[in-house]
Amino acid sequence: MIMPLNVTVDDNLLAEIEAKFDLRKPNAEALRTVVENLEEGNFNPLEPLTLALATGAGKTYIMAGLIEYLRRQGHPNVMVVTPNRVVQDKTIMDLSQGSHRYVGGFDVAPQLITPEDVAHLRMEDSSKHLFAGQEASTVYVFNVQQLFPPKEGGKNEATGMEAQRRKFHRFQESSGVLAEKIQSFDDLVVIVDEAHLFGTSAKTFRKSLTGLKPAATIGLTASPDKNDNVIHSYPLWRALNDGFVKRPVLVYRKSGYNEKDMGQERQLHDAYSLLKVKEEAYAKYREAHPEAPRTKPLLFVVCQDVNHATETAEYLRNTHFRPGNEPEPQVLQVDNQHNDETTLNFLRYLDTPHSPVRVIVSVNKLREGWDTKRIAVMSTLRAMGSEVLTQQIMGRGLRLPFGKRTGVKAVDELDILSHKSFVTLLKSENVLREFGIEEENEAETGIAFVDPDRVSTADNDITFDSPGTNSPESVTSSGIAPTPRDDVDVFKTGTTNSPLEVRPVKDDDEIEDVAPHYEPVYIEVNAEFAGETFMFPSSTMTRTVKPFALDQIEGTEIVEAAKKVTDQLVKLEREAIVTGDDGQSLKAARQTRSSVASFTQSETQVRKALLNAVANTGTIQLNEENIRQLNKRIIPVLMASANINSWTEASKTSAAAEITKLVKLKARQAAASNTFTETVIHPVEIPVTTKYPLPDGMKIHDLLDTREASTKKAAGFVENRFYGTWERGLFNAAKFDSFSAEYMLADLLNFDDEVKWWTRIYRSDRASIAYTPMSDYVPDFVVLDTQGTYWIIEGKGDDKKDDKIVEKKMDAANQLLRKLINYQEFEGQKWGYVLAFESDIKAVNSFSALRSRASKEVMEY
Repeated sequence: MIMPLNVTVDDNLLAEIEAKFDLRKPNAEALRTVVENLEEGNFNPLEPLTLALATGAGKTYIMAGLIEYLRRQGHPNVMVVTPNRVVQDKTIMDLSQGSHRYVGGFDVAPQLITPEDVAHLRMEDSSKHLFAGQEASTVYVFNVQQLFPPKEGGKNEATGMEAQRRKFHRFQESSGVLAEKIQSFDDLVVIVDEAHLFGTSAKTFRKSLTGLKPAATIGLTASPDKNDNVIHSYPLWRALNDGFVKRPVLVYRKSGYNEKDMGQERQLHDAYSLLKVKEEAYAKYREAHPEAPRTKPLLFVVCQDVNHATETAEYLRNTHFRPGNEPEPQVLQVDNQHNDETTLNFLRYLDTPHSPVRVIVSVNKLREGWDTKRIAVMSTLRAMGSEVLTQQIMGRGLRLPFGKRTGVKAVDELDILSHKSFVTLLKSENVLREFGIEEENEAETGIAFVDPDRVSTADNDITFDSPGTNSPESVTSSGIAPTPRDDVDVFKTGTTNSPLEVRPVKDDDEIEDVAPHYEPVYIEVNAEFAGETFMFPSSTMTRTVKPFALDQIEGTEIVEAAKKVTDQLVKLEREAIVTGDDGQSLKAARQTRSSVASFTQSETQVRKALLNAVANTGTIQLNEENIRQLNKRIIPVLMASANINSWTEASKTSAAAEITKLVKLKARQAAASNTFTETVIHPVEIPVTTKYPLPDGMKIHDLLDTREASTKKAAGFVENRFYGTWERGLFNAAKFDSFSAEYMLADLLNFDDEVKWWTRIYRSDRASIAYTPMSDYVPDFVVLDTQGTYWIIEGKGDDKKDDKIVEKKMDAANQLLRKLINYQEFEGQKWGYVLAFESDIKAVNSFSALRSRASKEVMEY
């Protein structure tokens, strides 16, 4: 008969254990909750009392603290059941004195018993504790497969798992039947690690646990089932909010990783680049903090199957992790065919300073319960989707390498790359929900929140075409619209149960002034950029009087174009999983992009791309003479003169932009007339004012989510509406005339690590560029990049690509830049001009990439 445990809540003992094991506050809370439930005794000992704890939050310390608490209250018999061999090995090291993973805190280190130990045990008197005696806990650490009953009959001698099962269930000369002895304890406490794997559907697992006849069962998991008896919950959003785990960040290319275009190799290339950034950050932190653990970051790659993992491991060994001065293995493969003792040994000592492993390639092998503090970058390949981007897989990398948040983003963040773009994952597989992000269910609350600015003609959307329950007037001061009822006429005079009461006014009644009172809303310079000013080269133009095959392009002009070819870094998008505004939920927040090396290209690929780029300008005839000029002279000279050692996609794109720009420029010059104009610059200091109010009734609207909605309609964009708050905006808010050419350009600039600040230019700034003696225009943006270059940027729709006025504006801006050398106000400055069409903006994810793709001019003085 199972007897209730004699466990009481001892505040002094709880405080002592909290101090000795250095328990975090939430872990101490979890331990107290277990003890309170054991004291109360109102539970089924065969059903786990479940602790739902965010992966990486420190459940091992709760387990150790509970084992010590039970020992101090006279209950030394504990069994820890693990889901597999890897977790079993980890648990043994966690509880073994002298291990590099030993959690410490025990007055007397526990005596551990595993199937391998059974042959060495000696039978003791049944009135005493079986092996360890009164002074220490006896902790049996078994994985659940070892608890299964052995096969009936079979060979006299067994090996492997079958031999371990026999040792547990069958008579041994030295120790008798271990299973029967354990079942005889009236105070056995079973701790089930990764309890979600032992649900009601896993009948053999459950039977093995209940067959132990425990006095209490404690379940530990990060993924509880809805039917679990959860007595304490510490969700991921709390762990993130408390700073006890890394901040998960989804890193991705906007276009994803297309398998037809070497997508997997690109993804691994990006992961390796991120790992190098992490390695440098870890090393710098250790230099500044000599007392910090000697740890190094690790790349964790999840593959589809064993063959895929083998291919991936070999690729990594042959490219980024070639054998050299580093000891083997830098790349460790772990799966069902790579789980020998040598592999397991590398896993056991992964967190030691001498571990040579820099990458682990796995096939869902290392999931629940396995942990290391080293994982800094995770990459899921091929058709893995969001099923691997769960808290269990993500949790492998959430542990803090130095035991606490350092304030260094590269150290405190876990970078997760998926083969799919973030937008695809978000839409098709609801990945955020799998991160623990639950949306509020309006049906449960009975409350609908209404945005008064939303106007839609969709059948199921709220509309404000006429006064009614969903009109702005019906929204209460709290922002909540009353739920409409079909049986109520909200316009009926005197209706007492109407959500909106309407009072008629007679002709001679005094009408109260019910006009809304608006508090002024101010647009102002962001605090970070207070005091920032710059001189804008505003200009006027006066008319004055002056007088193409590819062989007209001079060699010196090609060399000059080649000098402008750059090899820009690729920008990876980043989405951090952060605590919501309510402090009790999670959401995704865009972060500054990561810079990684661009993908390599052969010289043949570059030559072909440059030839196609010139051919597609539409400014030359594709005759034999011009093709020969390109293949024999222009392209070879350009490539030889460019300061590029190894060609990449970025440098190829930059070279294509420079050669097409040169060809277009020479074509325009050949077609020019004899008349020309003179430009005069009138420097204007900007900003004109650092703070100004909006007209009554106007407000600053939240930034649009351009990740899910890439069109004006889908995003809900409205022209000339002020949006904010912008992180890198010189001003906290700005308005735009168009979505795809202006708002999306601001969105691109705002999250770019190469942008110091950007600002919209309005007619009131008196900053204009003359492009004819009678006409001028106001450019869209001025940007100051982190290298100190000022950029005048004009965004245009694709329908303006062949617009002659747009070309005149661009020529005028470039001419303006070339004249800055004559003005002292711009001495020592560097200015550039970019004309970006909406397709350019949509195709890139960084300012540097936009400059490489769009038309530009740079002048330094």
